[in-house]
Amino acid sequence: MTTASIITRSCAAKDLHPALTAPIADQSPTPIFQTFAELNEAVDAAIEMDRDLSHAMSWDPASSGFAEAAENQWHDCLRLASDAFSAPPASSYDLPLQRMAMLMHFLIEATTPDEALHFQQLMHEHRDLFTTDDPGVREALNRAARQVDAVVEMAVTAPDFAPV
Repeated sequence: MTTASIITRSCAAKDLHPALTAPIADQSPTPIFQTFAELNEAVDAAIEMDRDLSHAMSWDPASSGFAEAAENQWHDCLRLASDAFSAPPASSYDLPLQRMAMLMHFLIEATTPDEALHFQQLMHEHRDLFTTDDPGVREALNRAARQVDAVVEMAVTAPDFAPV
């Protein structure tokens, strides 16, 4: 007897990401921090949806509309990134978040693997622009940096990959 493998979309699984903590500076998250936290969640979901779509076994009758949902998720990411980098900063801790949101916005709009690699390289070369001494903000920025690396890896390994 053959056992068929069971594929569960990761978006259906329990979220194992730790909750982001509020910045220490004023003990209440700024609007930019809250938007950036939503951006992190949205990018994670979009990456997982695209990974699900890349598996050959993901195409079944239950997946109709899934590609459109993934594209809509990337559009939500663009909107959140734009909201984060265009809002007036409430504290100095918002500036690195805004820079990272801008970088992520441009990365999501990248149309070639070379463009994606360029934005990743910019992030690594100018790491000091994306750092802070606040642990909550640092956690959010580190998570975003891992997301940048994941999106670039997807773009390089699947050259026809374009988030939006």
